[in-house]
Amino acid sequence: MIIIDTNVLLSFLLTDGITRRIIAGNSDVFISPVHCFEELWEHRERWNENKLEDSELLEIVNDVKRLFVMPVPREVYNPYLSEAEKLTDDKDDAPVIALALSVDNEGIWTHNTKHFRQEIFGERIRVLSTKDVIELYQLK
Repeated sequence: MIIIDTNVLLSFLLTDGITRRIIAGNSDVFISPVHCFEELWEHRERWNENKLEDSELLEIVNDVKRLFVMPVPREVYNPYLSEAEKLTDDKDDAPVIALALSVDNEGIWTHNTKHFRQEIFGERIRVLSTKDVIELYQLK
């Protein structure tokens, strides 16, 4: 399993590119804390360039949860949240890190290496680039 950050979710939604192909083609691989979906929804005015109605956006986000990325409830990662907060300066990234500490996984896929730095995580959490994800699953 690979944990994905909010920015990867956003890339999946907005761009018909490699991120979408990877996730759509491997829907049983990706998980994300429920917090990331909430963060995505909270900032929908910024990324909703087509000005879709909230009901349409909600349907799209629910389809992503149902078909492509399994949302993980807080109860799973909350016990690790305080430890995760010590590993990042961005409180919105703490649930992603906490999830990585709480479940067996291949790593965190993010486009934000500023907040997810391998040198801070050491051996405990692997930070994955798109290239790493492609290599893990032998994608083309």
